[in-house]
Amino acid sequence: MSDLADLAAEEIRAAILRGDLSPGSRVRQEELAVRLAVSRAPVRQALLVLEREGLVQTDRSRGTIVAALDADLIRDLYGFREGVERFVAETLAQRTAISLTPVADVVAAGRAAASDGDVSVLIDLDLQFHTALYEAAGNRILSDVMRGQWVNMRRVMAATLTVVGYPLQIWAEHAAILDAIVAHDPPRAGALASAHTRTASVVLVENLVRREFEATEKTEKKPPESPSRDEPRVERRRRNVGAGADRIPSNLDRGR
Repeated sequence: MSDLADLAAEEIRAAILRGDLSPGSRVRQEELAVRLAVSRAPVRQALLVLEREGLVQTDRSRGTIVAALDADLIRDLYGFREGVERFVAETLAQRTAISLTPVADVVAAGRAAASDGDVSVLIDLDLQFHTALYEAAGNRILSDVMRGQWVNMRRVMAATLTVVGYPLQIWAEHAAILDAIVAHDPPRAGALASAHTRTASVVLVENLVRREFEATEKTEKKPPESPSRDEPRVERRRRNVGAGADRIPSNLDRGR
């Protein structure tokens, strides 16, 4: 892949992870090419890479769209993470010759950022916290596997951290996990890490379901369009026949 395609992939990926390109929205190659000051060829190559990463998908009627967050994906990801987080916390709590001062610094920064509400900073600090624990465990395979999940994790974290009050809870839980590790209490460290991951999964799925319900309600409450007096009778009849479909918002409109 060319340098321009790499750059385009990086920029589009960042826009998706920040939420600038929301799930279900259409990804327009022409607009991206103009915004990135490149031709359409690097953008096409970039979208192929992002499709393999699961960030975008091709829809036959709409073209390329940002992949939706899926409740099953969240459950799968966090179910996998729960076992990993428990293992790492228990492993570190069993060790005596280990310095976790950098992790404590991340926790302090995370608690301060949670009060400010800067989601992008919170995501970076959250990943720093867990990455520091993975690396401290010294298992290269585990670190490599988890690094491969960062894209999905960043995206999911962005949704979690918008829940009012939850960022403060997250960092209180991080602090408790670290305290149990420092106290060399493997059972407590493992249980706290497991509960932390499981709670995040529940909050995420509930938030996703609530958003979908609110979007559906908004669609159902939308009043049908009244035909214009100047509209031809045949055209008016066509509109009446398709009135049921008019209540469903166009995916194209949603992507604009």
